[in-house]
Amino acid sequence: MKIKLNPKYIFFLLIFIITIFFIAREFYLRLPYKSPANNKNLSTKEMVNNLDDMMTNYYRTKDTLLIPSILQNLSNLNIMEFGKHKYAVMGFLTGAIKENESKALVPEWKKLDISKKTKNTLNIAIKYSDKAENFLKTAEYLKDVKSVEFYTGYFSSTYDMRCIRLLYKTQNNEDVRPEVRETASRNLKMLKLKYKI
Repeated sequence: MKIKLNPKYIFFLLIFIITIFFIAREFYLRLPYKSPANNKNLSTKEMVNNLDDMMTNYYRTKDTLLIPSILQNLSNLNIMEFGKHKYAVMGFLTGAIKENESKALVPEWKKLDISKKTKNTLNIAIKYSDKAENFLKTAEYLKDVKSVEFYTGYFSSTYDMRCIRLLYKTQNNEDVRPEVRETASRNLKMLKLKYKI
């Protein structure tokens, strides 16, 4: 006995399945807001690793739903670790906002249960999202460690090869302070490993 399926029913069934898939995906990707990655009981090293993994995965997916988890992880870091990672995350956020025109999502991000210093980092990223492009067009090299970290983070969200060129020029510029050249060199090695550039 042959069963005949009406094409109209098949079409509606497919639409239903696709809709359920995207609703489930949206729900699943929002879980990280309250996931163990955001738990303050995690060690600092685990939170830093989570932060790094999420920033690396963002480039592959361009999924803005990762950003709240990134902000939460940054917010949960202790003062010393926050200071070490702040500029890389600021650069990352600047690139994400610029790249995806995500400014419409920023008010939602600001409503998250994150620290005041993390909200300030987000506010600075918003301001820099218009200025970073001009800087990349004109800069010959980077003058301080904060800028090196910022454009390393910016690269992580945009994959803009001008950041890599700036890091190379900084690393090889004898007029730049040794600690800035060393940071540029270290970050270049790390980016090559992560992104296979």
